[in-house]
Amino acid sequence: MYSLYSHPGKLLKDHLLNVYRLGSEIFISKDLNIENIEELNLLTKIVLITHDFGKANKYFQRKLELKEAGKEEEEEYKILTQKGINKSNHSLLSALFTYYITDELFTDPLMPLMAMVIVLRHHGDLKDFADMLSISNWELLEEQYQTVDLKELQAILNMSNIDLDISTLAFQDIKNKLSGRAYNRKIIHLKNLLDKEENYIVLNLVYSILIFSDKADAIFYNKGLNYETLEKIVLERRNLPADAVDRYKVYKGWNKASSEMDIKRNEIYNEVIRSIEKIDLEKNRIMSINVPTGTGKTLTSLSAGLKLREKLGQKYRLIYALPFTSIIDQNHNIYKKVFSKAGEIVDSSLLIKHHYLTPRSYTIMDNTDGEIYYDEDYDVSKHLIESWNSEIIVTTFVQLLHSIFSNQNSNLIKFHNIANSIILLDEVQSIPYKYWKLINIMFRKMAKKLNCYFVFITATMPLIYNESKEEIKELVTNKEGYFKFFDRIILDLSHYREEMTLNEFKKFIVNELENYPDKNILIILNTIRSSIEVYQYVIKNIDCSNNEVIYLSTNIVPKHREERIKKIGESKKRQIIVSTQMVEAGVDIDLDRVYRDFAPLDSINQTCGRCNRNFDPSKKGIVIIVKLINENDNNKPFANYVYGDILLIKTDDLLSNLSDIVYESRFFEINKQYFELIDRVKSDQISNDLLTFIKKLEYEKAFYGNNKSTFQLIEQKYESVNLFIELDNDAVKVWEEFQELNKIVINDYQDLSKRRSLFEKIKKDFLSYVITVPKYIAEKQLDSNQLINSFNNVNFYQVEDVYRVETGFKRDDIELQSFF
Repeated sequence: MYSLYSHPGKLLKDHLLNVYRLGSEIFISKDLNIENIEELNLLTKIVLITHDFGKANKYFQRKLELKEAGKEEEEEYKILTQKGINKSNHSLLSALFTYYITDELFTDPLMPLMAMVIVLRHHGDLKDFADMLSISNWELLEEQYQTVDLKELQAILNMSNIDLDISTLAFQDIKNKLSGRAYNRKIIHLKNLLDKEENYIVLNLVYSILIFSDKADAIFYNKGLNYETLEKIVLERRNLPADAVDRYKVYKGWNKASSEMDIKRNEIYNEVIRSIEKIDLEKNRIMSINVPTGTGKTLTSLSAGLKLREKLGQKYRLIYALPFTSIIDQNHNIYKKVFSKAGEIVDSSLLIKHHYLTPRSYTIMDNTDGEIYYDEDYDVSKHLIESWNSEIIVTTFVQLLHSIFSNQNSNLIKFHNIANSIILLDEVQSIPYKYWKLINIMFRKMAKKLNCYFVFITATMPLIYNESKEEIKELVTNKEGYFKFFDRIILDLSHYREEMTLNEFKKFIVNELENYPDKNILIILNTIRSSIEVYQYVIKNIDCSNNEVIYLSTNIVPKHREERIKKIGESKKRQIIVSTQMVEAGVDIDLDRVYRDFAPLDSINQTCGRCNRNFDPSKKGIVIIVKLINENDNNKPFANYVYGDILLIKTDDLLSNLSDIVYESRFFEINKQYFELIDRVKSDQISNDLLTFIKKLEYEKAFYGNNKSTFQLIEQKYESVNLFIELDNDAVKVWEEFQELNKIVINDYQDLSKRRSLFEKIKKDFLSYVITVPKYIAEKQLDSNQLINSFNNVNFYQVEDVYRVETGFKRDDIELQSFF
């Protein structure tokens, strides 16, 4: 009876029913607080079962025949696969079916429109809502429609228990619905229909479930894996031991305090756990852990998440997000150790890490003997990792926030797995203040509608939510006491009062190095060029036989950065580290004295976290702040090349009114004042614009393009290029392997998948030799006509001309000041 296909060799009926079954199970597994949940359930089912109804047209079926036949009729195949509108396209025709069916079953005028655009864009990115509702090419659509076997589609629809007869549906009936007065009135009155953020959350949720289920079934089928395997991997959930961190602390002996630092860490830990035990699950959906640096936030927050999950139910995922990829591996490894010591099999079903450098390898192990029974295939692994199909996900702010605030198919594919999650945001102060209001409103909406819980973790809590207004629940009730207790650091502002040129600072720092010969010292500059100049001056003006001088910045390849960071604290010589702000977070180093060029207060706090981090009570760490100016650029402060004016002005206002010596016990009070000042003067215009776009479902205006209100967590001041530096024989070898991959001719998706899969095997080694530099700098050193958007090779024989092993890419007088 069934003759229609969705993919080569796969019946359309089987594909649609698999997507319907999987997506429906995902939806009903979610604990949601959305109005009219039964209607939304029905809408989701309609979208799932009809999303490929347009494939029933004979032109699409003919394209599949040609593909299976090996494209013998080359010209016809090309016509049927060309970009743009053609007779084999199926998304628009599918969307018309979806609209008709939904409009017949719903009284809410918005539901059919949402269902239609979800299906229309399930192979692409979302556009502005009104733009997705405009339909042309009615003649082509009618020509397609006349070739559709409605009886087979009706049989498929019947299997989904959607009670509607379309077996004799005329094309004119669909056209009348989508071009008549009633439809036009809906379009005219869209602004009245789109007036709340909930519509955005609902559309993203259903869209995410569809694109995940659709791709999953297609990928698994293409790899010879059956639907039952897919369902098992996606729908089966694991219980996690709520006491995993407690057991790990016992194993490490950390439950028995041996120092003042350990005593306070345990006090903080126990206080957080007690707070979680008493939490009001309905009222307290947004929480915080606001404690000093070095007090065990990583393990404390994990334990809080696990114990909260135990109260809520084991279907709640833990999403642990950090601002920097450099910290991901470190914290992911801690999580692995915790669960391994708790007796858990740590595979991808329990724990994954996800950022742009993560290898796409998803592995499940047998629960009885630990043997791998399902190993990675690139396409399968990529799909499962990028959709966050795991109990715990360690990821970046970029991945998390661009999965909430996005129009892109590839980002929104994980949105449904953010529902019913406990989201731990570490170092939350790194979120730009222009997005505070956006975060405040949207996180509250998601917390309520999608049953999410957010935990903000930091030593410097931004005023995204106001604790005094009970917008956020602090889990550390004695936090002020802990901040006052810690007295590890002295902030020295005595040199901050007068500006210094870079040349003056060079002489000053060499004098300091001579005055403190037994102290390990860290020097943090704001721009790469100034850091290189200071490093080179230090090397020339101190006795290097007794000192080890280490340079760190993103100007050197990641391989050397990692090697140098590992050396910190391991040498018998006095160590002097010259760096940019890349060491402020995620680099576990502990120095005696730190010299920091002026920066916003939250960055200064991060700097303080690199000094006397482990709380040696016999000494004080010293952090000296200076204000460097560029005499070659009208005495412009170096901080102004990197940071925004508001943050610098308010920091300057605060520091100018402090005494020369500030003890760590005052940091909490000062940080609070700082964020209150920022909150008073910051503009909410960008957040307000984004919220307006979100309410109107104007996806492209909010998330695509370069207008000032486009959501973009990381801003690039300069156009940049990626350079592969052939530093050694290993680099030469890995570049040759990369070149071999590029020789694979891409005729279809299978070829592309093969190339991507092979790249995954060399990705880690390959990227360890890649740096990103401003394009205008690269153009001065390299042939600008040869620069491309992907990876540009600096070959082994060219390296000495453009790259120094000590300080990285040669910038010299070419560069304007920048920090990357």
